[in-house]
Amino acid sequence: MARWRAEAPKRLPELRDVITSADSVMALWFELQSAFEEAYRADPPDESLIGCIYSFADWCLQAPRGPDGGHDPISGAIVAFYEDIASFKPARDDMPRWFTYAEVADNRQVFAYNIGDKAYDDLVKHMSINRRRYKPRPSTKP
Repeated sequence: MARWRAEAPKRLPELRDVITSADSVMALWFELQSAFEEAYRADPPDESLIGCIYSFADWCLQAPRGPDGGHDPISGAIVAFYEDIASFKPARDDMPRWFTYAEVADNRQVFAYNIGDKAYDDLVKHMSINRRRYKPRPSTKP
């Protein structure tokens, strides 16, 4: 069994059915992105689910590489999650709570991919102004 398939239900027990039906980690990330946006749209936002999805993303960034893009946790998290965060306004506005200024400022290629350079520059300014909102997350070593 792929390590991501064992780890995901531990971090996202409320999405067990989505995890079970995913045929790859990339496919799972497309579903998680949708759940992430729904969590922000909830009234009030589902902070627990948002945090759990970020926790799984953190884990994926440290996981062993997969045999190809569809089965590589790192690629899945970057391509189907991190690249999309800044294009969803509620999550973009909340990024200072989840990312350090440097994590965003040093990763133009990822965060500007879907929003373009001008919006990315605005995001970096937003991150700078709101640096104090950042709350470190616990380590998620695989």
